[in-house]
Amino acid sequence: MERILKGSRIAEIDRRCIDEGIDSKMLMQNAGSSVARVVKSDLGNKKDLKGIVVCGGGNNGGDGFVAAIDLIREGIDIKVFFTQPSERFSEDTAFYFSRLEDLKKENIFFLNIEDKKSEGSFTGQLKEAHFLIDAIFGTGIHGKDLYGQARKLIEVINSIRPNKIYSVDIPSGVDSDNGKVLGIAIKADTTVTFGCKKLGLINQPGAYHAGRVKVADIGIPSRYFEQYEQIFEPGMDWVAEKLPAREPWTYKHRVGKLLVVAGSVGLTGAACMVCTSAMRAGAGLVTLVCPWELNNIFEQKLTEVMTFPVNQTEDISIHYDSLEEILDLSKDFDALAVGPGISKNSGTIKLVRELLKRIEKPIVLDADGLAAIYGPREVNNDPDIDFSNVIITPHSGELALILGMDTIKLEERYDINIRASKEYNLVSVLKGPSTLISRPDGTTVINNTGDWALATAGTGDILTGIISSLASQGMDNFHSAVCGTYIQGMASDMVSLNTGKTSMVATDLLEGIKKVFLKLEKIKYKEYRHG
Repeated sequence: MERILKGSRIAEIDRRCIDEGIDSKMLMQNAGSSVARVVKSDLGNKKDLKGIVVCGGGNNGGDGFVAAIDLIREGIDIKVFFTQPSERFSEDTAFYFSRLEDLKKENIFFLNIEDKKSEGSFTGQLKEAHFLIDAIFGTGIHGKDLYGQARKLIEVINSIRPNKIYSVDIPSGVDSDNGKVLGIAIKADTTVTFGCKKLGLINQPGAYHAGRVKVADIGIPSRYFEQYEQIFEPGMDWVAEKLPAREPWTYKHRVGKLLVVAGSVGLTGAACMVCTSAMRAGAGLVTLVCPWELNNIFEQKLTEVMTFPVNQTEDISIHYDSLEEILDLSKDFDALAVGPGISKNSGTIKLVRELLKRIEKPIVLDADGLAAIYGPREVNNDPDIDFSNVIITPHSGELALILGMDTIKLEERYDINIRASKEYNLVSVLKGPSTLISRPDGTTVINNTGDWALATAGTGDILTGIISSLASQGMDNFHSAVCGTYIQGMASDMVSLNTGKTSMVATDLLEGIKKVFLKLEKIKYKEYRHG
């Protein structure tokens, strides 16, 4: 998996590299040259290319000066604007500024965006430019909103956009630790970042401003990244490797038996989508526990899934009196999915709480079932409940309820998901843009498949089915959650090519799951070829 760090770690990593003998000017040279290479690769050898490089006074600006030097040497017409007096530059930045002056001093301009003449010169060049390189701020700005000249400069760049904007390391105005936009930020088409991705490039809304993210190796050994937060992005090969291998002689009882406890009047679709997606994701047997009055509906809607009707409440949800039946039935299954469409009837939620106390097998808890742990409650401190076998799959609103909070902001999602995982000692899958999967030791995977096409009713039920299916097949909870989330997102990416993102509905994902597993099997079973 690909490593991700908070951007604030980079200054410390740079210091460690320099203390151990790595030349800081070489790192800056490598960084700036990597930006220039990306620009050249994108734009090719078009004649009469015009570009603007806007540089601050820190090391990010130095990277910009290096990129400008390389592009000028390639024959590209580059105008460089710097926003801080040169005497305030960092040492390495001043070094490359001097080299740039030696190369093309007439193309370098001090920019005071609040001075009419300076602003006019800049906007005139901006309107003629084919691309702009943003090297104003790097990974070192956090917390406070931008104001004054910095804010106005970014406003001007965003309003008079050249065809392409490239940001150096992170778009100026994005907090590299969490993706928060500090009042305003450059909207880049491509961000060239160094060594590894930064959390601010992956978490929204920073990811929206980053555009395409390219990671450049600038000569920092990977060991320097290992002692910090453990954040990763998965890939297709990694997911294929983690999926349980199947012997040619296997059979349905060996490849996963899943018990689904779900459904109530008006919410039968949720239970059906969980069961069907679990089958698509490879569970050998799926059985649905449901209110007896709804059994005929499920018998008609579900062909491959068995049903187990039990006593129901007046609301036509699963009755607490069915607890012992469900506990006895669960002994024959490998994992459970609990909650989708189960209702928030108080007796039904009490049943869910008892299942959490008394079943030690993997349980994926979702949707209405999450009401069993809404906080603040004593449930997370109840010694009779061991959450170590539980995966929760809330969206931000549900996780806020669980933790007794009002709301969870986009930039808070990473820290709060880890908090939930640690407090409850479980795997937490925080659904939404760049879904987060955290385990109690703080290890977090940020899913890089799927997008806003998944913002439609029922996709959470599909996800619960995939994750619980993988758990029933013997995967540990964390890897079930990571792989299941990746598979659902990839299914969406593939299907929405034909449906459109706006028109995709949850059941379209069932076709996508098949396509994803075709790809995964070709990777995992190299000797096996479809068709």
